[in-house]
Amino acid sequence: MTMTICRMMAIPTMMLLAIGGTVSVPSVAQPVKTAPKPAKTLDIAGIRPGMKTADAVALLQRTGWTVRANPGDSWAEVVADAVARRRDQMPPNSARSGVYSYSAAKGEESVSLNVTPTPDGGRVGLVQYRAPQAGRSYEQIRAEVIARYGPSIYGPRQRVLIAPQGKLGETMSLEVDSTGMHLTLSPSSAADREARALVDRAVTARLGAVGTSF
Repeated sequence: MTMTICRMMAIPTMMLLAIGGTVSVPSVAQPVKTAPKPAKTLDIAGIRPGMKTADAVALLQRTGWTVRANPGDSWAEVVADAVARRRDQMPPNSARSGVYSYSAAKGEESVSLNVTPTPDGGRVGLVQYRAPQAGRSYEQIRAEVIARYGPSIYGPRQRVLIAPQGKLGETMSLEVDSTGMHLTLSPSSAADREARALVDRAVTARLGAVGTSF
C-alpha cells in the first residue's frame, strides 16, 4: 500500500486565533456550522468492509499479494448453529467448510480481512494492515495516515489515532508500537446489525415465526 507523506499540517483555527491574541465567539445570529459529511469510503490496499469476499481476494492477488485462507464456518453452518441455539439445543459439530478470514503478505507488509458469511459467498468485515515502522517516527506515520485518510476525529490517545468515518460509517484506527504500524478498518455499526439480521431472517425462514400460538 502506497502512502504519501504529508509534512505540512494545518493549524486548527482556534490555535491560530489564540496565537493572534483574540478568540471571537460567534454571535447568536450566526448559523452553526456542522462538520462536513465524509466524502469517500475508506479502504486498505483497495479492500473495504462490505465488499464481496471473492472480489477482495481477486484484487489482492492482482496487486501482488500472496493470499491464504483460514478455515471457518460456511453460511449454512452459521445458520445451522443459530437454529440450534434458537431451539436451546447443542450446536452441531462444524465441518468448517467456509473461510473465517484471509491473510495476505507482500514483502514485509501484511493484510488480513475477516469474512462475514452470507448466502452469496461472504462479505469483508474487519480489515487490518501491518507494516514495519521502517525508521519513521510516530509523528511521521501519523502524518502519512492523515494525508491518506483525512484528519483525526479525536487526535492521538495513548498512541492511537482515530481517523474520520467513511461515508458508509466505517472507521479507521492507527496504532504504532515497537512492532511497527497497525491500521484497523472497522465496518459501520449498521453493517454489523444487518449481518446479524441476515442470520435472524434465515433462522426464522427455517423455523417459522416464534410466539404465534398465544
